[in-house]
Amino acid sequence: MPRIVSDVAGERFGPNTAQVEAFLDRLRRLTVPEWEVVMKAAPGLGAIPDLEIRQSPEYFGALDRATRVAKSEIFPGSESAFYDAMRTAQLAADASAFQPSTRPEPASSTVVDDERLSPEAQDDAITRIMSTAYEEESWRRVMNACMVAAGALVVRKALPVEQFRTLFAPFAGL
Repeated sequence: MPRIVSDVAGERFGPNTAQVEAFLDRLRRLTVPEWEVVMKAAPGLGAIPDLEIRQSPEYFGALDRATRVAKSEIFPGSESAFYDAMRTAQLAADASAFQPSTRPEPASSTVVDDERLSPEAQDDAITRIMSTAYEEESWRRVMNACMVAAGALVVRKALPVEQFRTLFAPFAGL
């Protein structure tokens, strides 16, 4: 029985399991400054898909290609391995100290129009809300970059080199 379990675990992410596992381990050890490097390099993904696709067409084209390759069963279970790697990357990133939910003083989503608040206090409240929204959007970009890079590693051998580089670019400097 131990042999069967180790064989299954050994191929969790297909032929590139070792590279995917190394990447996931690296995600777990990223420092806040390293997360910031990823954040700056990650293309926008999330709130306004049409705008983001227009801003980063190569990235989204490469992601589309990677998804199609994974779904084509380039190796047995490639689609499951692709999505498993993405989900595991999300969990690894979620456990990091960089995510907004672990940062101090989350802002509420409303500013109370209270005559007792000075204009400066109202301005501070608005700034906190905007800062929190920016951090959350930045986190979504980082999270998506982690997921996409992990999935790209699963199908790396079947992707054109340039498309893999595009998908893995946010992590190239680390």
